[in-house]
Amino acid sequence: DTDTEEMSALMESLHAHGQRTPIEVTELGPGRYGLISGWRRITALARLHQATGEARFGSVLALLRHPETAQDAYVAMVEENEIRLALSYYERARIVAQAVRQGVFPSDREALQSLFATASRAKRSKIGSFLTIHRTLGDVLRFPAALPERLGLALMHALEKPGAPGLIARALADRPADTAEAELAHLASL
Repeated sequence: DTDTEEMSALMESLHAHGQRTPIEVTELGPGRYGLISGWRRITALARLHQATGEARFGSVLALLRHPETAQDAYVAMVEENEIRLALSYYERARIVAQAVRQGVFPSDREALQSLFATASRAKRSKIGSFLTIHRTLGDVLRFPAALPERLGLALMHALEKPGAPGLIARALADRPADTAEAELAHLASL
């Protein structure tokens, strides 16, 4: 989730000292780049630019990497983020969905196997459960990365009931949360 104390600390650091560490990108085509690492830095810079209007936050330092294939680029991104950050199951699932949506991998199964090759089978299974949550509720969850494992798995089981996906989505859309804590409490009550 980007609305955390860590994001605030990152924004404060960028505001005070500027961007010290470049993001990493790979060229997808002429003028198009895919992010390998640095999503939180980009988000923080964008928020600072919007809030201050300062030109120094309107651009980003980037290091261009040349992985052999798009699949290699995604694997590098996942490995980098697994090492540097404690990605949530939801964030992992969102990466899988994006890789499949962009045609980097032909299926969820292949994306999970390749992107999380070093993860246990149980961990890949949990990521798969959160993938269903992402695809079903991603448009209405405001703080999805804050969703803890146990509540996420319970939510996944709730979504399996006939009619539940629509009911849960409407309940979240009708009462959007202002904080991660409020959204988690609302989900736990459903």
